[in-house]
Amino acid sequence: MKTNKCQNNNKEEKNDKGRDKKSSAKSRKVAARPRRYKLPEEGISGKGSGLGGEVHGVREGTGEYEPSKGTPRKREDSARPLDSTRYFETAQGIKTYSEVTEILAVSVTKTIEAIIDRTPEEINITPTWICKFHGDIAGSLFPDWAGRFRDVNVVVGTHTPPPYFEVPVHVCRYCDDLTARLSFAAQQQDIETFAETLAFADWRFQWIHPFRDFNGRVGRILLSAILFKLRLPPAETAVVEPDKKERYLNALHEADAGNLSLLTEIWVERLS
Repeated sequence: MKTNKCQNNNKEEKNDKGRDKKSSAKSRKVAARPRRYKLPEEGISGKGSGLGGEVHGVREGTGEYEPSKGTPRKREDSARPLDSTRYFETAQGIKTYSEVTEILAVSVTKTIEAIIDRTPEEINITPTWICKFHGDIAGSLFPDWAGRFRDVNVVVGTHTPPPYFEVPVHVCRYCDDLTARLSFAAQQQDIETFAETLAFADWRFQWIHPFRDFNGRVGRILLSAILFKLRLPPAETAVVEPDKKERYLNALHEADAGNLSLLTEIWVERLS
């Protein structure tokens, strides 16, 4: 079985394991009136958007790729932060990291525009849909692995994502769980529930780390799509400032340990 390709799978029924603990007991309602979703004025690749701009990835840099047992060692084009002098061998020739970033920024912008050009009801989050994002933004540069789940094991800072052969199952469960949470949040129309849903979507995707590279960008596209699906205005999906980034990374570490309250608090502030 090829485990590195996205495929449509029959969804299995499973019990809801409950909601993550709310960061605040106070319930705040938000307007349910649909609104026209617009891109931030500074543009998708602007400093505040975190999409294809200055931030390369959401978490700490990915460490060395470790080949699976019996698998030849792969090249080390990891998601760790790289400087502009690093070169990539792409389908368009040898390019610097800065050149790759610029190309990705254009692709990310087009992907976001394609999402918001549709209707919220048309957004159906599936493994195939997520993989299409990755292929859309990186396929012109890395056609050999863009749009496919990683076939290598990785380490992200102090976090070790699941082994590559478990990624398809984790992504399927992620999509099922997220779909249920989105349905619940749409019914509640409560900022706390919205924040919990976005915190889960944010953390769990990065925890799985499904692709060889550019997980941060795909994750931010996914968050923008969720905001649009819930009829919420654009919100910050990544941070650049060192102090805010440190707080965000700490929240991700807490979420890894089973505590989503800190990340939920961050999302409450973003939505507020």
